[in-house]
Amino acid sequence: MMKKLTVVSLLFLLLMACQNQENTEDAQQSIDSSAQSVTEKEAQQDEEISTSQQKEDIPPEYLDETNYTGDKLEIVKLMNARMRYLYEEDEKRYMNLFDPKSPISGMGRYKVLKVTSMSDITIQEQRKLYQAAVTVNELKENNEEYNNTMVFWKKKEDGDSAQWVIADID
Repeated sequence: MMKKLTVVSLLFLLLMACQNQENTEDAQQSIDSSAQSVTEKEAQQDEEISTSQQKEDIPPEYLDETNYTGDKLEIVKLMNARMRYLYEEDEKRYMNLFDPKSPISGMGRYKVLKVTSMSDITIQEQRKLYQAAVTVNELKENNEEYNNTMVFWKKKEDGDSAQWVIADID
């Protein structure tokens, strides 16, 4: 009789142990799936955050450089570089576009989305330099349009290595 009781109680303990094992696995699985759904939700929220930031942070629409050649192309490249550095908030490279004698002393805290219209680029030869002027309408990130006259210089004293620089923006 004692032997039967021992066997039955051992079977009972074994059965309980198996039952506990299953419950533990079920609990583990539900913890895993809830953790997984939390990370999925976080990933979704991160995605939503980054897409809403992308809407606000629209890269500029650059001028088409294929429409220009020679000096006018160099000037358009400067205009595009200015828009790019404003967008990237790269003040050092932005300021390198300007002549050291330019009245521009720092970078504006705005972004230009695109040039909506521009006059022809007129280049005049002066005694010490070539000067170009172009009037542009720019659409800024606040959806307001601004009219600027951009003045560019290319110094004769620099000879063949002369580069166009921005002299001023009014």
